[in-house]
Amino acid sequence: MPDGWARGGTVALVTCESCGSDDVGGLTEVQRIYVTPAAWDTEEKVKPAEGTEHWCDTCMLHYPHQVIESA
Repeated sequence: MPDGWARGGTVALVTCESCGSDDVGGLTEVQRIYVTPAAWDTEEKVKPAEGTEHWCDTCMLHYPHQVIESA
């Protein structure tokens, strides 16, 4: 991991990997969740992404994800 990053927690003054904002007070390590809604001819799909990202609070409010808890 790059310097200044903390596994499974919040870090300060780094760029959000979802929206690209660098005007954030801290980031949280998350695993992105891809959701495909059900339709008349397909079932709903929920698939976690491989790897983790560091997101700001705004992205965590708007996009499906799972917080990675620190060990």
